[in-house]
Amino acid sequence: MKKIKITLALSMLCMSVLASSGTALYANDFEGNEDAWLKRCSVPQETSAQAQECAEFKSYYAGLSDEIANQADDLDKQIASIKGNIDSIQDMVNKQDALVKKINKKIELNDANIRTIQAAITKLDGEIKQKEADIKKRNDLIKKRMVEGQATIGTNTNIEILMGASDLVDLIRKAEGLQKITESDQNEIEKLKEEKAKLDLDKSEQTRLKEDEADKKKQNEKDKKEAENLLKEKEKLLNEYRKQEADLNQKMRSVKADLSALQGNIININTSVAQKIDYSGNGTMVSPIKASKSAGTWYYPASFGGGVHLGMDFAAGVGTPIYAPADGIILYANNPVGTYDGFLGNWIGWPLGGGNTLMFLTQVDGITYAVSFAHMAQSPFPVSAGQEVKQGQQIGAVGASGNVTGPHSHVEVFNLGKMSLSSAISSFQSTVDFAWGCGWGSSALSRTCEVSGPPCRQRPESVFGY
Repeated sequence: MKKIKITLALSMLCMSVLASSGTALYANDFEGNEDAWLKRCSVPQETSAQAQECAEFKSYYAGLSDEIANQADDLDKQIASIKGNIDSIQDMVNKQDALVKKINKKIELNDANIRTIQAAITKLDGEIKQKEADIKKRNDLIKKRMVEGQATIGTNTNIEILMGASDLVDLIRKAEGLQKITESDQNEIEKLKEEKAKLDLDKSEQTRLKEDEADKKKQNEKDKKEAENLLKEKEKLLNEYRKQEADLNQKMRSVKADLSALQGNIININTSVAQKIDYSGNGTMVSPIKASKSAGTWYYPASFGGGVHLGMDFAAGVGTPIYAPADGIILYANNPVGTYDGFLGNWIGWPLGGGNTLMFLTQVDGITYAVSFAHMAQSPFPVSAGQEVKQGQQIGAVGASGNVTGPHSHVEVFNLGKMSLSSAISSFQSTVDFAWGCGWGSSALSRTCEVSGPPCRQRPESVFGY
C-alpha cells in the first residue's frame, strides 16, 4: 500500500488574515466630514474593512486636491480679461483669497495628520515586535506539546497514517491520538490564528500609514506652490486695482454719512465743555503702532502699482496694539464688523471701507491734528467717542476689517492748523466729514499744508518720525 506522511510544523498553523466584509462608501459619505475622516484614518484601523474605507477616503481626498488645482487654473485664465475693470478685479482677488485660505487650511490639516501618523507608526513598531514575540512563544509551546503527545502514542516526531496498515486496531489507535492532540490544543491554536491575523493587519496598517504620510508631505509641497502662485497673481491684480483706487475712493467716500446712523459712535460734547479741553502740554506725537511701514503717503511704491495712497500702512499682525500718539480725545469710534471680516470691495464702516475705525483729536506745539485709524480689530476696542486718553494708552488693535486683503492698519493725519479744539469738535459733530474738507482721491493731494490755511492732509511719516 502507498504510504502518506503528514508532518507537523509551524507552517500548518500559519493562517492568512480572514477577509472582512464591508459596505462600499461613496463621495457623499465623505463630503462635509473630511476633518473627521482625516483624523480617523491617521491611526491604525481595527479591521480590514475599516482599512478599506480609509483607502476609499484617500482616493476621494486626492480628488479634492485636483479640484483645487483646477479652480486655480480657471482663475488664471480669467485674469487676462479683467484688467481695467475694478469691480471684476475685486471679485477675482476675493476668489483668490478664498482659495488660498482653503489651501492653507488643507495644509494645516495635513500637517496635523502627519504628526498623528508619525506617532501611530512609532507605536505600531513596538506593538508589532511584541506580537511577533508572543506568536513565537505560543507557537513553540504548541509544537512542544504536540511532540510530547506524539511520543505517548508511539508516533515519535511524525504522524504516519498507513493506508495499508496491518490491522484496523493499529489504524484507529493512531487516528485517536491525532484527535486527542487537536482537542487539547484547540484553544491555543485558535488564539495563535487570531494573533497572526492581527499581526498581519498591523503590518498592513503600518505600510498604509507610511504611504499616507509620504503622500501628504508631497501634497503639501504641491499645495504650497499653488498658494504661492495664487498670491503672485493676486499681487499683480492688486497693483492694477491700486492704480484706480483713488478714483474709486473719491466716488465711494464722497457719500455723506447719515448723522443719525452714527449717533452714539460720534463725540457728543457741548461747546462750553469743549472749550475747557486743553492739550497744550503735549510735546511731539509718537508712533501709535510699533511696526514697520508697508506703504507710505502719497503714492503706493511702483512695486505696489503706483496708485494714489492717502495714508500710511503699518505692517502689523492682527491684535497688535494701537496707542494714543499724544494726549487727546476720541471723536469717533465704531466697530460694526468682525476683526477678520475684510475683503476687497467691502465698503463697510466710516469712512466707507474703513471697517472698524477711530478718529482721534489732539494738539501739538499749537497745531491741531486729527488722526484716523482704519481696519481695526473689533475687540479689544477699549475707548469710545468723547473719551479723553493719555499718550501711550491703548485705544485699539490692528485688524483686517473693511476694504482690505490682509491685516494692517491704515493711518491718516489731518493738519487742522490753528483751529481750536472746540471748533474742530463742533465741525466734526455737524459735518461728520472724515476727510475734514480735504476730499478723497487724486484731488486730495492738491492742497498743501499751511499753518494759517484750511485743513490739509499731512504725511504720517513726517509726524511719527518714519
